[in-house]
Parts: sequence; C-alpha cells; structure tokens
Amino acid sequence: MSVKDAWVLRLKDETKNENHMLGEWYFCEENEENDFLTMDTNEATLYFDKERGIEAFKSYEKYMIARYGNHAFCDFGYTNMMKNFEFVEVTVSEVDGYPV
Repeated sequence: MSVKDAWVLRLKDETKNENHMLGEWYFCEENEENDFLTMDTNEATLYFDKERGIEAFKSYEKYMIARYGNHAFCDFGYTNMMKNFEFVEVTVSEVDGYPV
C-alpha cells in the first residue's frame, strides 16, 4: 500500500444553496443524479496532478467558446469551475495502483 497526495474540488460556501446544501460538497464527475456533487470525499473526483486538471478545464472552455461562441455553456470550463469550487489537498491510500 502506498500513500499519495491528490486534490479534490470542494464547493465554495458562497455557491451553496443554504436551504439544502449544509456540510461539505465535492465535485464528482460520475454522479449526474445530483448535479455532479457528492458529500462523500471517497466518491469525489481525484486530481493527482492539479495543474493538469486546471489545463483540462481551460482547454474545455477554449474549445466550447471556439465552437459555440462567447455565450457557450461552459459548466466544466475553468471560469465556472473556479468560480464555484476550490481545490483541497487530500491524501489517498493506494493498493495495487487503485485508490482505497
């Protein structure tokens, strides 16, 4: 078993809807049932390379604007993600290369 540092995206307090979003919420790209959010850090999307994740958000946003114009929906673009989420460092245990 090995231990690695990684990052998750936590929803910023000012983005939460106070009526039902108490506690900590994290980005989970595989959870479309709840608008890509989870309260379980074990389900949160892990970014082992934070800078690579940021570049992916920027590339997505650039592509969407180039393809659909300045008013394109860029939910997963850098501007929207950084407006609503913040990176939080976590420690991940791995067994045979898989997070546990």
